Amino acid sequence: MIAWLRDAAWMTPERTRLYGLAGALLSLLLAAGFLRTVLGWDGSVPGDVDFIAFYTAARLALEGAGAGVWNTGLQIAMREALLGAPTRVYTFLHPPSFLLLVLPFGLLPYFAAMASWVATTGIAFLAVLRAWGAGRAVLVAALLSPASIINAAHGQTGYLTAALLGLAGLGIGARPWLAGLAFALLATKPQLGVLVLPALLAARRWPEIGWGAGFLGLFAVVSLASFGPEAWRDFLALALAYQDVVRGGALEPWKLQSVAAFATTAGLGGMTAAMLQAVVAVAVVVAVMAVLRRRPGGRAEAAAIAAGLPLVTPYILMYDLVILLVPMAWVLAEARRTGFLPWEKTVLLLALLVPGLALAAGLGAGVSVTAPVAAALLAVVLRRIRAG
Repeated sequence: MIAWLRDAAWMTPERTRLYGLAGALLSLLLAAGFLRTVLGWDGSVPGDVDFIAFYTAARLALEGAGAGVWNTGLQIAMREALLGAPTRVYTFLHPPSFLLLVLPFGLLPYFAAMASWVATTGIAFLAVLRAWGAGRAVLVAALLSPASIINAAHGQTGYLTAALLGLAGLGIGARPWLAGLAFALLATKPQLGVLVLPALLAARRWPEIGWGAGFLGLFAVVSLASFGPEAWRDFLALALAYQDVVRGGALEPWKLQSVAAFATTAGLGGMTAAMLQAVVAVAVVVAVMAVLRRRPGGRAEAAAIAAGLPLVTPYILMYDLVILLVPMAWVLAEARRTGFLPWEKTVLLLALLVPGLALAAGLGAGVSVTAPVAAALLAVVLRRIRAG
């Protein structure tokens, strides 16, 4: 059994095509189910998905209520006015710099804005994968992956963050300004940037750090000029308050895909889960820094960062798992060049499927299952870098 999983000799090119067709069919069925919800054909409020938080934030800012973007009461009132019915509660937890990115979409009608957001970020992500050398089959697999479907259905940021990590990989060592820009934009999702600086320090990427700091400062100045200092004050206050909400159990643990969520849903207490999250996070940071001291190159370094992120942050959801497609694309490219190493095929397959498995496990049993698979993928990536 171990040899069957380790070598995955059963995953021949012919069978892989058949598995891919079956997976594509399941993904299309999943997409159709989500589409029914987005359009309200299942009895829900049409458009009552995560993107409504981005859209109402943009609309409030365009109407001159920039500081009110982080006022939950104003957000709810505008959502209900836009959709014509009470909506679920979506907290806009992004900093003012992120508001600059979504602002243009507030000029469009709601459904056109959501479609444009998904299409723009999705095309950017696929373009970056293509620049990494991904072939047509890999691009189709990425587009139809469970993580991709979940992200698109919610109108979330998964495509954006994955595209930025991939873009950083193209810039590291070659175009430091491009990597710095990508990392600065990634800071609009602060919880997904915690591994970036340690990795850059370990690899001694001083130009990239300098450019990133410069772009961060620029975005801060532009957001201050656009929305005022009270916008940053309100954002920080809401972010701190929301941490207490999450710790209080308002967000079901299985919806998170972190180490802490895995431990909590496995039956460990909250304090034990938090300690395990901290220990794993420190171990991942140390391991990534140790390997990246070799300066293996931009794509390898971006792959290591992307693979490690789900393990170091306690706040990661299913749509964020699009970032796992970045290290998967890198491992596939390396395997085409040198051949697959033991366990790689099995780990890549699990990493591709785990967002869908997480959705099924969460809805069916209330458990979070991503952390062990993310750990296996990180191990595969770091082994590849060390072998190189």
